[in-house]
Amino acid sequence: MKNQAYLEIIEDGQQDARAGEREVIGTSIEQMLLSDDNPDNANGRIETINYVTRVWNYLLNDLASEENHSNQEFKATLISIGIFIMKHMDKMRTNPAIAFKPVREISEIIHAGLK
Repeated sequence: MKNQAYLEIIEDGQQDARAGEREVIGTSIEQMLLSDDNPDNANGRIETINYVTRVWNYLLNDLASEENHSNQEFKATLISIGIFIMKHMDKMRTNPAIAFKPVREISEIIHAGLK
């Protein structure tokens, strides 16, 4: 009986974490779309790059944490994706011709998977 209650608490905590992750990734998608729709807004672009970078910095730190008990293969895949995104954001800082599109598309897939 106690074990079932404990498992339900853990599951609720994981669902809350997924909901929070889904929310911040959703916000990053909205910001990327807005930035792409307003290519002349350099400040908006930098703010979006910074936001996406902060989101993925947080996610990468969480994935690397010993407290994250996700499957190792799953974590490795997400870490690889996160590294790609961080590199893409770095390139975007210096090259205004680089678009958010690949990062947005990846984010949309992850966002959908967090339901």
